[in-house]
Amino acid sequence: MTEKVVSLLKPLQARFGGRLIFETDRFPDYARDASEINVKPKAIIFADTEEEVIEIINFCRDRKIPMVFRGAGTGYTGGAVPVENGLVLSLEHLKKLEIIPEKRIGYCGPGVITIDLMKAAEKHRLFYPPDPASYDESTLGGNVAECAGGLHCKKYGVTKDYVIGLKAVTAEGELLKTGIYADNELFDIAGVLIGSEGLLAAVTEIAVSLIELPEKGATILAAFDDSENAARVVSEVTRRGIVPAVMEYMDGDSAACSNQYEKTLELEKTEAILLFETTGIDADKQTDDIMAICRKHRSTILKRETDEEKAETLWKIRRNLSKAVKASAVQKISEDVAVPPSRLPELVAFVAQLDAEYPVRINAYGHAGDGNLHVNFLVEAGKPDYSKEIEEGINRLFDKTLALGGTLTGEHGIGLTKRQFLPREFDAATLGAMKAIKEVFDPQKLLNPGKMF
Repeated sequence: MTEKVVSLLKPLQARFGGRLIFETDRFPDYARDASEINVKPKAIIFADTEEEVIEIINFCRDRKIPMVFRGAGTGYTGGAVPVENGLVLSLEHLKKLEIIPEKRIGYCGPGVITIDLMKAAEKHRLFYPPDPASYDESTLGGNVAECAGGLHCKKYGVTKDYVIGLKAVTAEGELLKTGIYADNELFDIAGVLIGSEGLLAAVTEIAVSLIELPEKGATILAAFDDSENAARVVSEVTRRGIVPAVMEYMDGDSAACSNQYEKTLELEKTEAILLFETTGIDADKQTDDIMAICRKHRSTILKRETDEEKAETLWKIRRNLSKAVKASAVQKISEDVAVPPSRLPELVAFVAQLDAEYPVRINAYGHAGDGNLHVNFLVEAGKPDYSKEIEEGINRLFDKTLALGGTLTGEHGIGLTKRQFLPREFDAATLGAMKAIKEVFDPQKLLNPGKMF
C-alpha cells in the first residue's frame, strides 16, 4: 500500500513541486503533535491558497487517499497525528490577516499564529481574547478545530464565541460559507465545524469578532501551603460573582517545574499558586476583593502588580508551565478535565491523593475560572515502566471527574488519546448523532480517519 499511495500522489509533483514532500523524515515534527504519538506520513503537501486546498482534496478523494489537516501540531490528544498511508495537508501557509477596525472584525487564514492576530488587533485598540497557553505557536485553524480556550476564557469566552464566519472545504471539494460569508443561514454549520477536530472539512478562512481592548487592572499572585486552600479561594471568588479576566491555578510541583525552567520567584514550601488578572472599570475593587479572599484562606505569599513589565514576569511562571513540566520528565501524559468551579477543591484533593498513592510523579495546573485542570502523569528518567499504574490512575481520574459533574475534555479535544473514553461521558444516542454528522460530511471516511470515534 505504501508504494501505491506514493505512486498515486506522484502526478501532484508537477503541479506543486517542492511543496509536495515524499522524504518525510526531513520533517519529523509532522509525524506527531504534542501528544508525542508518532506516525510517519507517506507525504506532506503545503497548500498556499484556498483553490489549492480544493484541488488537493478532490485529487485525494478520487483516489481514496486519507488526509490529515495540519496547523502547528500543538495539540495534546493526537488530533493532528498522520495516518499510515495517508497525506498530511498543511494549511500553515494560509496566513491572510486583515483587521477592519471600524467593524471590529478580523479576516484570517487558518495558518495565522494566535498571538499575531492578538497583536494586530491591539494596534487598533481591539482585543481577541482566546489565548491558549500555546498562543505564540498555535494556529487559528487549530484553535477552531479544537475550540481552544485559554487564560481569558472565564470572563471572555472561547474560540466559538468569536467566530462569526467560516470558509471550509468538504470532502466533496465543495466550499462551505457560514456566518458573515453567507447570504443567509438556517442551520448553524459553523457550530458543527468548530471543535470537530478536522473530521468534517478543511477550514480555509476564519472571520472573528473583536472587542474593545479592556483597561488592565492588576496582576495578583497568591501562594498557599495547602492546595485545597487555593481551590477554596477559586470557589469563593466564583460564588461571590467576581469575574476576573484570568484566574489560573497551579500546584506546588508544577510551579516548581516552571521556576526551575526559568527562575521567577522564591517558592519554598509552596503547595499551590493562583494567578489573577483584573480588567475593566471595577478592576480595583475586584483586586481588593480577591486579595481579601486570599488572605482569608491563608495565602503565604500575596503580590499585587500594576506595572505591565513586572506583571509579565509574574505571568512567566504560568506561560512556561507546559514546556517546563514536559522538560522535567522523559514523557508527559497530560489529561485535560474540567469540573464545576465549586467542585474544584474536591478534584484538587483527589489529584494530590493520586500523587501520594502512585509511584509516578503527578501534578496539575489549569484555568481555575471554569474548573479546567490539566493533570500530568510524568515518567522520569531511569524509572521502571509504570504504564499500567498510569493507565489505572487516568481511569480513576476520569471516574472522579464524571462523578463531580465534569467533562473528560476541557479544551484539548478527543483525538486518539481519549476516543476510548467517549462512551463514559456521552450516551449512545448522542454518539450516534455525532457519527451521523461525520457520515454526511465524509462518507468515505478520508478526513482525519481514526480520530475521535
